[in-house]
Amino acid sequence: MRTRLSFPLRPGSLCFLLFFCLVVAGTVFGENPEPEVVLTLAGDLYLGGALEPLLASDPAYPFLHLQEFCQTSDVFFANLETPIATRGEIYVEKTFTFRCRPHVVQTLTAGGLNILSLANNHIMDYGPEALTETIALLNEHQIAHTGAGLNLAAARTPAIIEKKGIKVAFLAYNNTYPLEFNATTNRPGTAPGETRYITADVKEACRLADLVVVSFHWSSELLKERKAYQATLAKAAINAGAHLVIGHHPHVIQGVEVYKHGLIAYSLGNFIFASYSKRVQDGLILQVRLTPSGIKSAAFYPININNHQVHFRPKPLKNTEAERVLQELQTLSAPFNTSFEILNDHALLTFSH
Repeated sequence: MRTRLSFPLRPGSLCFLLFFCLVVAGTVFGENPEPEVVLTLAGDLYLGGALEPLLASDPAYPFLHLQEFCQTSDVFFANLETPIATRGEIYVEKTFTFRCRPHVVQTLTAGGLNILSLANNHIMDYGPEALTETIALLNEHQIAHTGAGLNLAAARTPAIIEKKGIKVAFLAYNNTYPLEFNATTNRPGTAPGETRYITADVKEACRLADLVVVSFHWSSELLKERKAYQATLAKAAINAGAHLVIGHHPHVIQGVEVYKHGLIAYSLGNFIFASYSKRVQDGLILQVRLTPSGIKSAAFYPININNHQVHFRPKPLKNTEAERVLQELQTLSAPFNTSFEILNDHALLTFSH
C-alpha cells in the first residue's frame, strides 16, 4: 500500500510558485533580454554654403530620405565640422574656412542628432569666440558634444548619454592640421589625439559609463586606405576599454576592423555636407545595437552623398548601387580579416559575448 503525501498550497504560496516559474521560463527561453540601445553614427556634417538658406525655411530639409534612422535611433552622432556662430574672426589663414549662422541648430534637432564631435580642423576656423558661442548654442538645445572646449581639460571631458538605463560615454580627438586649433591648459581648442590622453581618458570614461565610443578626425582627404597611426590610436583606445572607434575627415569611406571586444570604422565619409565635389559620392551610416555587455551588432548602410544628384539630402542606396559600395567596403576591410554578411542594402557584423 502506497502512502500519498500532500501539502496544501496557500494562496500566497501559489503566487510565489507562479512567479518563480515565470522567472525560470524567461531565463531559459530568453524572454528577458538585456536592454538595448540603438546608436546611429554618421560622418562629417557641414550645413553652410548653398544649403544654409534652405534650412531657414525648412530645418528638416536634409533628412527627407533618412527618417527611418531619425525615428529608430536612441542616440544619433555626427562630426560637426563648423562653428555655429555670428562672432569671431578667422583664426588661422587657410584655404577653406567654415561658419554657419545659429538657425542651423534647428536642423540638428529636427534630425534627432543628440551628440556631436567638435574635434576637427574647422571648429576653430573663427577662433575662441565662435567656439564659445557654438558650445553655448548646443547646450541651450540640449545637444551633447565632446572634443573641444575652453581648455585642454574641457576638450578631453567625455559627453555621457543615458538611454534605457545604459550610460554611453563619447570622446573625440583631432589629428589634423592646423596644430593651432588644439587646446592647451589655458587655450581653447580641440582635444589632440595623443596616445597618453586617449588611454587616460578612456579609462576614466569606463569608470563613469557602461560603454565608451571614441571618435577621431584623422587621415588625409580622399584617402581610402588607413594610415598606420590610425590603427595604433584606435587599438590603444580599445585596449584602454573603448568598445567602438569611428573616424572621419577623408570624406570617403575606409575599411572596418574587429579588434578584441571592439569595432573600428576607420572612416564613414561625409554625411550632410554642403559641397559639390564630384570626388565625393558615397558615405556610410553605421547603426550599432549596444547592450551592457557590449556591441550586439553593427550594420553599415551606404548612402548617396553626391550633391549633384541628392541636393544635400543623403539618400540610402539600394540594389546594385548599394552592392557596389558594400563590395568596396568588403575589399577595403579584407586586409583586417573582416568579413561581413552582405544583405540587400547593408553589411552586417554580429558579435557574441
